[in-house]
Amino acid sequence: MTRFQQILSREGEDITWHKRSEGVIDPETGDRAITWTNETIKAIVQPVRASEIPLEAGYMSEDYIRIFVTADIKHLDRITHRTVQYEILPPEAFYFRGVLKYISALARRLIV
Repeated sequence: MTRFQQILSREGEDITWHKRSEGVIDPETGDRAITWTNETIKAIVQPVRASEIPLEAGYMSEDYIRIFVTADIKHLDRITHRTVQYEILPPEAFYFRGVLKYISALARRLIV
């Protein structure tokens, strides 16, 4: 168990990861069918600093969180943290000696 995995198991909290999968193209609309699979994972969840947030109309700094995970999260996947759903922005993977240690990503609250 890596040092990050030890910290994650001790300090992390459960979040629901909604993994996005693209299916076949719908011949009528030309859009790909999207399916979601849910999984509970451990994550370190932190508020973000204003300097980390991309400027986007309609969003405030409270609409963003940063997560640290070992799961293979991807851009446009979704997570649910404390009953609030977020969309994953492009994640960054951190490696040490060629081995993946953790993934960090900003997540933006979904406005429905």
